[in-house]
Amino acid sequence: MNSTHSFEKVYTKNIIRAGRLTATAAVVLCFGPPLFIYLKYGMFPSVKNLIAGYLIILSMFGISYFTDMIAFYPTTGLSGIYLGYLSGNMSGVRLPVMLTAQEALGTKAGSQKAEIVGTIAMGGSVFIGVACTALTAVIGEPLMDLLPGFVVNSFNYVTPAIMGSLISMVATKNFKAFIFAVIMSVAVVVLQPPAFIQFPAVIFSTIFVCIMLYKKEKGKETAG
Repeated sequence: MNSTHSFEKVYTKNIIRAGRLTATAAVVLCFGPPLFIYLKYGMFPSVKNLIAGYLIILSMFGISYFTDMIAFYPTTGLSGIYLGYLSGNMSGVRLPVMLTAQEALGTKAGSQKAEIVGTIAMGGSVFIGVACTALTAVIGEPLMDLLPGFVVNSFNYVTPAIMGSLISMVATKNFKAFIFAVIMSVAVVVLQPPAFIQFPAVIFSTIFVCIMLYKKEKGKETAG
């Protein structure tokens, strides 16, 4: 039995089984609060409001259902997709944690080892995140009152700092593809095409360029 087949049988199939179970449980539990409000107070939105709310959410995140899977899967693997979207904050926290762990251990992107290392790191970030959130809920407000104003204002730059470090790690892996992605992103911002094609335009065009660069590199290796 080769390693790939063993990995699929021992790891991937169990991840799919656990991922489906936890994702389904999360969906069911999400109906808990509205169900309680309905049973306790008899309040229920009209069908019109339900459809309107659904269409708003669909317009905001519907395209992400397709583009995020394609954009994140090569880095996170299947287990990272399940864990990241169940715990939330995929691009802002889970992905940077995963990439940092993979970079620290020198794992090859897309490899089995990289997926396992990244999943462990992502799982650890969930526990740390829950602990920090609970601690902040208890002492956050009194602590904020004690901190100087410039420290409080500096929190506004946390997300850009995380995104900057993430971009730098990705850029060093394939600088040409990174430059193309930046150019495409700027073009989308300037030209302002319809919202539903903005992300796909950047993602799929960058994937196409990466494939072309990979084939070109392989062609050079074969010729050499």
